[in-house]
Amino acid sequence: MGRILVKLVKQMLLKIKDFLRTELFRPTMLGLFINPFYFSRKALWQEIKSLGIHISGRVLDVGCGKKPYQSLVQCREYIGLEIDTPRNRLKSKADLYYDGMHFPVENVSFDWVVCSQVLEHVFNPDVFLSEIARVLKAGGGLLMVVPFVWDEHEQPNDFARYSSFGLRSLLERNGFVIVEQRKTLTDIR
Repeated sequence: MGRILVKLVKQMLLKIKDFLRTELFRPTMLGLFINPFYFSRKALWQEIKSLGIHISGRVLDVGCGKKPYQSLVQCREYIGLEIDTPRNRLKSKADLYYDGMHFPVENVSFDWVVCSQVLEHVFNPDVFLSEIARVLKAGGGLLMVVPFVWDEHEQPNDFARYSSFGLRSLLERNGFVIVEQRKTLTDIR
């Protein structure tokens, strides 16, 4: 009887943990009370959802974590890539891992790259963006999300915040053409 109870408690705790993780990225009204970043995350989810309908073909999610936005993209293939650390090997849903410099994928092999809330953790953004450019097919697209006003996180590997002008300059300097640039939740609206 004791083993059954322990098993049930463990299952219940896992369900609670999964629920809380979901609330972090796709908050419901309950998230208003348990997610300190409710408004930011809700706005982010809505923006990625509205842009995700344009993403198709073969997609590489760089810094994919648990792949929270995969369901928002209708594509032929969705591959998650993470930096190779023991924690990511254990906790992420990545399909591939990289050394922090070079993506282990062929040149011009993806139609789209999704990169959400990763660039601030990259110490050398020019090298990182050159890898993204290398793996994109001609005419491919990049959906990149970066925080601006956000607490430091994943310390000590939180290196930068980009204004819209700084991000545009960085991307253009690395050969990207900005088709659309949006700001989410710029105020209480």
